[in-house]
Formats: sequence, C-alpha cells, structure tokens
Amino acid sequence: MKSSAKFLLLFIITLSLGSCQPTTNDSRKGILYTSGGKTSEILVVISDGLWQSSVGDSIKAAFQDVKPWLAQPEPSYDLMRINYAAFQDMFPKYRNIIIVKISSDIYENKFKALKNAHSNPQTLIEFQCKTKQDFFEMLSNKAEGIGAIFHRNELYRIKTAYKGINVDSLTRKIYQKFGFKMVFPRGFYLYKDGSDFAWIHKVVRNEIEEGFLIYTKPYSDTMDFDYKNIINYRNQITKKYVPGPLPGSYMKVSSIFPPYYESTEFHGRYATLLRSWWDVEGYPMGGPFLSYTFVDTVANRLITIDGYIKAFKKEKRDLLLHLESIMDSFEMDEE
Repeated sequence: MKSSAKFLLLFIITLSLGSCQPTTNDSRKGILYTSGGKTSEILVVISDGLWQSSVGDSIKAAFQDVKPWLAQPEPSYDLMRINYAAFQDMFPKYRNIIIVKISSDIYENKFKALKNAHSNPQTLIEFQCKTKQDFFEMLSNKAEGIGAIFHRNELYRIKTAYKGINVDSLTRKIYQKFGFKMVFPRGFYLYKDGSDFAWIHKVVRNEIEEGFLIYTKPYSDTMDFDYKNIINYRNQITKKYVPGPLPGSYMKVSSIFPPYYESTEFHGRYATLLRSWWDVEGYPMGGPFLSYTFVDTVANRLITIDGYIKAFKKEKRDLLLHLESIMDSFEMDEE
C-alpha cells in the first residue's frame, strides 16, 4: 500500500520551521535546555472547553491514529493536555508541543511552527483561529506534516542518546564488512556473519529482542525496488540464515498482514521503505519489522537494512522507534 504526497507537506512545514528559529530559551544566559517529555508524547495546550469539544476530538483523531503495521492497537502519540495558565516552568521545554487558540477576537487565522524555541530538539506548533471550522481545515492540511516533524524529533533524541553508549567495535565490524557506519547502543552484538550478510541483535531479559538483518546483492534494475521482490529476497535470506525454534522452521514475511511500502529517500538515496509483519514457518511467533532498500551506485549493489522486533505481549511502538533511530545513524562515504 503506497503512501501519498506527505513529503510535500513535510517540506512546507520544514520551511516554516526554518523561518522562525530562536537559538536559545534564556537570552541572558544563552542556554538551550535539553527537551523533555516521554517518548512519542505531545503536549497539547488548550482550554478545558475546547479540549472537551469536537476540537479535542479532532486532535486525538489526527495524532492518536493506530498504524496498520502494528497488530495491537497503539496510538501514534500519547497526548498530555494542560490549559494555558499551566504552560510554564518545565512545560515549555517539552519536545513536541501544540498550542490551540480559537476565538472570535482573533483578527486573522495563523499557523506558527517554531524550532527549538525553548529546548532542543523541540517543535512548537501554534494554531490561532477565529472559528472551529477554520481550525479543522488548518489541522487537516497540516497534521501529517506536523506528525512527521515530531517523528524526526523522536529519532534525533534517541539517536543522540545512543551515540553516548555506542559499541565501537560493532560499528567498526559493520564498516569493514559493508563500507558504512551505524551507531549500535550497548547490548547489540554481531550474532551471525555470512557472505554479504550480518545479523545483529540485542536481547533484554529474554523478553524483548531487537534485531537487524543487513544484506546486499548486485543491483540489477529498478524492479529490485518493487516491494514483492524485496519480500521474496528477504524470505530467501531469512530461510538461509534465520532459523526458528523447531527443525525446518525459519523467519519469513507474514502472508496474513498486508505490507505497507512507499518510495522515499534514505540519506540522500532513492529507497523503498517496507513495513510489515514477520512470522515463523511452522511455529507461532511473530512481530513487526521495517526495512530500507537502496543502491550503492559506486559498488553497483543493492543494500537492505532491516530491523525487527520480537516482544510477545509487549508494546512495540517505541521499540520500533529505537530501530529507526539506529538506521538514521547510517553514514557512508560517497567515494
């Protein structure tokens, strides 16, 4: 299932963010605080009346949608709501903020997007509208792009934290094998090493497994980016390298859950992003995964970086963010 033109929305809002970018939150001290808030949380500053009306319902619908690649219902974001008077002390330092003001006294409808106004990383969004209908229309046009910017905030925060606990030896091994670098936080190790293949994972208390499958092959043509071909090749790789708990069992892409894919960009390279569900042939086990497939034009090879989660009866939304943030640390020399 292919996504629509959310990149245009993201581009427009990014321009807006760049056009109004304070560098500090304390002009006397020149300090920019580290932003706060839980992972995947949005602070909504709005009056009690508006929150309890259709305005609040529309905000919940826009930012608490459930992504189809998660088998269990988890909202995209958790919403924390406060009124205007409470927006002081620690609250202006939250990472993702939406302020909504609707009043007939407002002269002109306005949409503001501020980057790092009070902390870093931070995006502060403000809606000033004359009527509820004006707000509904503005939110409809902006919500997807706002969500994408908030998502980037989450990835940046996690990626920055992981740099401080990077397993340098693993980064070196991946660079020596594939020619690119990734930041893997403490706990990850190279579990299996094959020809043009690496399996990296981390297990937490035998309850949660976060893993990466990295593999390459010679690039043929643009059909290599077709999601069906990506799935077929993934199944070939996992059948060869990723066995299940029983003889003859192995990891594969689920045939029950529909794949969600889109043409996108991965660190300046054209790529296919695939999200779906993996399971095990002959054994009741599964979980979500996402992958980026792109071309190294210098070596004329197709590279796939695939991250998966195994966490039975555990929430997986934020675990997937951990994988994405590690993928976002990708670096490869152009020569």
